[in-house]
Amino acid sequence: MPDSPAAAPHAPRQRGDSVRWLRLLVMLSIAVPLFIYLVVGAVRYVGARDDAAARVSRSLRVAHEHASKVIAASEALQDKVLVLVSGRNPAELRSNETALHEALRARTVDQPQIQSILILDAQGKTVASSRLLPFPVTDLSDGEYFKVHQQGFKGSYLSKPLVTRTTKEPVLNLSTGFYDHEGRFAGVINVTLLTSYFRGYYSDLVADDPGLAVNLFREGGEIYTRWPDIAGAPDRLSPQGPVLTHLRTGEESAQLRGISSVNGEDSFLAYRRVNNYPLYVGTGMSLIALRNDVLTELGTLFAMGALPVAALFLTATLALRNARTALQTMESLEKEIETRHRAEEALLQAQKLEALGRLTGGVAHDFNNALMVVSNNLHLIRRAAPGVATKQVDSIARAVKSATNLTRQLLAFSRRQPLVAEHVVLQEKLPSIKDLVSPAVGSQIQLDVQVDAATAPVTLDLAELELALLNLAINARDAMPKGGSLSIMARNATAAEAGASTPTDMVLIDVQDSGTGIAPELISKVFEPFFTTKAVGEGTGLGLSQVYGMCQRLNGRAEISSELGVGTRVRLLLPAAAPQVQQASASHPTLAPLGKTVLMVEDNEEVAASLVPILESLGCRVTHVDRTAKARQLLERGDQPDIVLSDVVMPGDMDGVGLAQYIRQTWPRQQLLLMTGYAEQLDSIRGLGFEVLPKPCTPEMLYTALAKLTRAHSQG
Repeated sequence: MPDSPAAAPHAPRQRGDSVRWLRLLVMLSIAVPLFIYLVVGAVRYVGARDDAAARVSRSLRVAHEHASKVIAASEALQDKVLVLVSGRNPAELRSNETALHEALRARTVDQPQIQSILILDAQGKTVASSRLLPFPVTDLSDGEYFKVHQQGFKGSYLSKPLVTRTTKEPVLNLSTGFYDHEGRFAGVINVTLLTSYFRGYYSDLVADDPGLAVNLFREGGEIYTRWPDIAGAPDRLSPQGPVLTHLRTGEESAQLRGISSVNGEDSFLAYRRVNNYPLYVGTGMSLIALRNDVLTELGTLFAMGALPVAALFLTATLALRNARTALQTMESLEKEIETRHRAEEALLQAQKLEALGRLTGGVAHDFNNALMVVSNNLHLIRRAAPGVATKQVDSIARAVKSATNLTRQLLAFSRRQPLVAEHVVLQEKLPSIKDLVSPAVGSQIQLDVQVDAATAPVTLDLAELELALLNLAINARDAMPKGGSLSIMARNATAAEAGASTPTDMVLIDVQDSGTGIAPELISKVFEPFFTTKAVGEGTGLGLSQVYGMCQRLNGRAEISSELGVGTRVRLLLPAAAPQVQQASASHPTLAPLGKTVLMVEDNEEVAASLVPILESLGCRVTHVDRTAKARQLLERGDQPDIVLSDVVMPGDMDGVGLAQYIRQTWPRQQLLLMTGYAEQLDSIRGLGFEVLPKPCTPEMLYTALAKLTRAHSQG
């Protein structure tokens, strides 16, 4: 018992401490959730604000791309109509109004954005329309767009917002002047675009993004259309508003924050110019609506969290532990989302490149056919009139050669062109690359290309080398927004530069810029596919990986070094090749007559019309058919030619390769020669054992292939 009196005084103190601790825990159980609630509110608001800015930017890119395509399609339509009317007087056009109307109407089929196509004469009177036949002669000389062209404006003109006189539809006009055969103003071609078409597209675009607004406006602020509609909103942007204020400084695109001149609210705003027209696409989102949405979400969160907070009075420790676990789970989820986002971006870029490759391959095929027509007819002109307009004929020949090289570069870029290794003398080829690189880097960058006279040749695909240097030049340009210098130097690599492990001599191509440089921690990643430091939509991350891949395929290597604020240096080390003896050849050699009969299968009439006289000039008797089925009928009837010459891509149930396989099975000794404008088909066709020529091919190439078949047949 002696201890009892001493123990008693400590009991109130312990209870008081317990009460104080309980009060503290109660206060903490309220303060901590309240603090977390405030933090979540602030984070949610900042996140929602950043998300709103990103949504405004993303919607602008989509709307801008749509408007650009619509305008480009309208320009193409203008060009087609221009072909119909150029050089023809109004009387002639009016006399053919029916045919002209049908031609115009046919060009507006499946073009929902087109309200009409209208042709006016030099006095502003209507000549023909795509909508009505006959179209009443109306004087439209008071129209803004007509006066502009009448006063000498050249090119396409975009009108201010208009309402049609007949249907009262809001429209915008894209017009261009045309001229008679003496170069005098003959009238105007006007393509009328429905602003309701853009409005419908914008409503679909922002359907899943409430709060977003999209509009189409002119440089002076006139609004063509907007979505959503706002009752009582002005029909033009305020000259003192943030958008037009930025426009007056010369900024063709911008993302900013300010008071919208449409709804008068504090908003995120963005705009971008469409092509070279005084036409802009704008997007915006009100911050007032954004704040209201966040407050609504926080109110709902508070109402739902009241009961858990009451329970937290008794389970504060457990709640803190669960919160810590939840935060860790959120971090893991964010990392997973980031990883998935990067994978999706990489897949999207790969799909874009594949689509670009398919488009480029198809365009190149048609382009190759056109080049073949020009090349063949040029050869015929030289034979028929060797001394006439020699300077002009040679100029055409150079243009054909340049176009052929351009097609090859396009195909190499889209990976539709098989690599064609050739013996390249850099002293001859590298200086000419300056003409390819200069337009890409612009006038603010000083470009210097030098090749040491002792530099050894290399064996590679020249188009791939050009693409690699172009990729490096574009990267350098982006690193020098205010201008700078770019040098491309070639020489033989020293033993130290080539490396002790390299058994052959190496050639060094050194590309150096004075740009912003690359951070040291990123140097190891720059050659990785899809890695880029550029903003979204400004780079694919594939330029340096193409350079690296080219060097690897050639048993060489690519090296990069950089210093922030000083510049970047990329060194391409490529195996040297032995020099080759240059063999002189006549520019237009005389070709001995072949004396053969040729069955030519070609569905393109223009190509066929140019090929037949070429073959006849080579001493061949030619029979032309435009389908493989007709060729089979002739062969089965017993009309056996010496050589069957067929295009690969043919309409019908059998293409050129199918015809060649059928002939090989039925008449094994029949001589075959195929032609194709699709470069990616060359290797696969050769793999089947057939002789194949690329389009365009020169008469000399055609003669060589036919002579080779003739020799093989005589030896067999």
